[in-house]
Amino acid sequence: MIRDSVIVGLAMFAVFFGAGNLIFPPQIGFLAGDGWSAALTGLLITGMLLPVLSVVVLGLRGGTVERLCTPIAPWFGAALLGVTMLGLAWLIAVPRTASVAFETGFRTLAPDLDPGVGIWLFLPAFFLVSTYFALDRSRVIDRIGQVLTPLLLCLLGIIVIWSVLSPLGAPVDTGEASPFRLGLLTGYQTGDVFGGIMFGIIFIEAFQARGYTPGPRYTAALWGMAGVTFLGLFFVYGGLEYLGATGSGVLAPDVPQAGLLTALVGQLAGKIGANTLAVAVLLACLTTAVGATAVLGEYIQKWTRGRVGYKAGVLAVSLTSLVQAFGGVDYIVALAEPIFLLLYPVGIAIVILGLLPRNLLNDGVWKGATGVAILMGFYDLVASLIAKTGGAVPPQLQALHEAIPLASAGFAWLMPAMIGGLLGGLVWRLSGKPDAGWADAEPVPAE
Repeated sequence: MIRDSVIVGLAMFAVFFGAGNLIFPPQIGFLAGDGWSAALTGLLITGMLLPVLSVVVLGLRGGTVERLCTPIAPWFGAALLGVTMLGLAWLIAVPRTASVAFETGFRTLAPDLDPGVGIWLFLPAFFLVSTYFALDRSRVIDRIGQVLTPLLLCLLGIIVIWSVLSPLGAPVDTGEASPFRLGLLTGYQTGDVFGGIMFGIIFIEAFQARGYTPGPRYTAALWGMAGVTFLGLFFVYGGLEYLGATGSGVLAPDVPQAGLLTALVGQLAGKIGANTLAVAVLLACLTTAVGATAVLGEYIQKWTRGRVGYKAGVLAVSLTSLVQAFGGVDYIVALAEPIFLLLYPVGIAIVILGLLPRNLLNDGVWKGATGVAILMGFYDLVASLIAKTGGAVPPQLQALHEAIPLASAGFAWLMPAMIGGLLGGLVWRLSGKPDAGWADAEPVPAE
């Protein structure tokens, strides 16, 4: 069991740890300076705990998003999964991994190659490799957990250990008033909670393929996997954040976010370090692309009721993502923001509800909390779109929104969602309606 938890946990770490997650921790440390430990605590909650717990919740509450969301409505899980799969995974996550790998990794390793030529060489090769790993559905997790992740951790470990043994300097006071809030918000913005909700099924199926069935042994293996993933994220995030903090008094404060880690590693270890980082970026992007492509292939097969096979679905994802990746990182990030603003509050709400004991919640709590979370996400979406077009939300509405507790920390949805859950639960209890619950749902057997 321990070996299985380690292999699957390392694979989950690799799928979570995309190249964007290489950039965020050093930026947090750089901005927090001597408050880096408080910032790490904030990042620990939203960037490590919640994403890992999202997979555990999925495994303990039926194994699929549809079963997890049964208390909300019979159709809700399928609808949420469809929107997130198409909007966040297919259109955003997979092509972004290739674009980031090219712009941050490949161009560092081949600085003299014309980017216009390099992109036509690199992107097809990237998707050729990721498709190769994803095509063999039965060995996706083993290949990521036993081959790709150890390489990634080894390269990142060299950078982290080097930064601890030979720090750039002492962290300085950067004037950051709330480092904890800085770490909390940045982790919230990674979107990894939805990564767990979307991709968690491949880790659950990996346990099923190893003969695990619902029971104490299965539950222990799930928590063991979560522990391995969390420790991996904590080691890398903490090390990279400390690296950023040690550079807070060395580099100029206006270093661009995208170039900060490269600058830090260049200062730390010169060209060798920069090239090592570039290879780590390539591996981080590749592991995320493989996991996301495999999950999308499975869901395409499911959505088409087998008319499109798994391998055909993987090829379709890879080919369309290849086209999308040519648009570049900025183009893909611009597409992601509206979907992110709308969906992320309800994603966190579902994970929190899934962790609570079943006997404390009725279906009304689920309906009320998620309904309000969606409404608050819709407000953030509309406000963002209005701001992008040069307009502004009516002052009265904006003042009302800012008066909500935790609004300044980016969690304006949390308190209203809690109230919505309490009111929904009370109304449901008074109505006398039965709970759909999970009907003691067990994980769906792997096909």
